[in-house]
Amino acid sequence: MEIKIKQVDAFTSIPFGGNPAGVVTDASELSDELKQKIAREMNLSETAFVSPSKVADFKVQFFTPRFEVDLCGHATIGTFSALYEEGKLPTDKNIFYQETKAGVLPVELATVNNEKVFMMTQALPKFEIFNLSKSEVAGLIGLQEDDLMDLPAMRVSTGIWWLVFGVKSLDKLMNAKPDLNAIERISEQHSIVGIIPFCLETLDPKYNYHLRAIAPYVGVIEDPVCGTCNGCVASYMVQNKLVSCEGTVAMIGEEGQEVNRPGCVYASVTKQEGKISRVQIGGTAVTILQGIISV
Repeated sequence: MEIKIKQVDAFTSIPFGGNPAGVVTDASELSDELKQKIAREMNLSETAFVSPSKVADFKVQFFTPRFEVDLCGHATIGTFSALYEEGKLPTDKNIFYQETKAGVLPVELATVNNEKVFMMTQALPKFEIFNLSKSEVAGLIGLQEDDLMDLPAMRVSTGIWWLVFGVKSLDKLMNAKPDLNAIERISEQHSIVGIIPFCLETLDPKYNYHLRAIAPYVGVIEDPVCGTCNGCVASYMVQNKLVSCEGTVAMIGEEGQEVNRPGCVYASVTKQEGKISRVQIGGTAVTILQGIISV
């Protein structure tokens, strides 16, 4: 069997930037066991597999090197970019639906700053207070309690669960030293993918926040530019009134500088009647590699 596969750099328009995802645009004949083996062979944070769906335009599954996850932002952007360049997206519409384990979710093709941008709608956010002390949370990245914002660390999900917490200083965040063993342990104990420390200071003034995504439990020491992370952070910021949101607020997150794969994510959060009613994240993507796996 020969399987066509691509590696797509998402949340960037520049090769070798952003976050790489594996994409198989025709996985209809592949077993989940084989998909897992391919994801392990690719050794990227996620590899996406597209197959027919009875309830959406496509069914998309996401595998880390270790196991399948319900949703992945950057792999969604990479997948729809690959489908677009292969001519597999209908040209008479600009909103497409993907069947995922997090639900049937829309992906919109838009034009932003003269670039083709895919915006994916994520699941409505869920928030839970995290049962660790502030000093314990700070210790996960080698910081002190006073280095964190005066807001609670929270489990947040817009499709998959992450631990989100704020750091006061960009310098502290960028130079933080994650305790990977501790992060892996609490990730398993509390059923989270990993942790997302963020701050409101940025390297580039046109961006609104800076974040890092650290997930050794799923085999990813540091994810360069993470879509679900940006959805969770943008939702957390709105939920905790770090940004004003009357209707819809648009933000841009920067990420990946710490691992030399910089990228940016467009995030949009909508509130109705005091509650978050929609979360979208998006970006551009570029195919960097394509080939055939023979099994």
